[in-house]
Amino acid sequence: MPGIDLNYFIRQANKLTEKIEERKKELAEETVEAKSGEGRVTVVANCVQEIRSIKIDKSAIDPNDPGMLEDLVTAAVNAALANSRQHMQSELAKISGGIKIPGIN
Repeated sequence: MPGIDLNYFIRQANKLTEKIEERKKELAEETVEAKSGEGRVTVVANCVQEIRSIKIDKSAIDPNDPGMLEDLVTAAVNAALANSRQHMQSELAKISGGIKIPGIN
């Protein structure tokens, strides 16, 4: 097709990739939080799906019912990771203009 500068598109794609990779590094330092059991378990994760901390209120610890605490921790971890994925996708969509780029989001 006459008039199309493929080198221009390649340069733009490379710039976009660089911006996305830079933002991903920044997102590794940003955190999200999730709670379960009316706030008795709090999980903080960064935006590259790493758990940074888990806080458990004493009232969530029942030696006669360890399964309840396990469920609360599982729920809070899953919610934190879901929040993390959502935040990352939202932030990367700002850079890519909402275009889904395979292997990036």
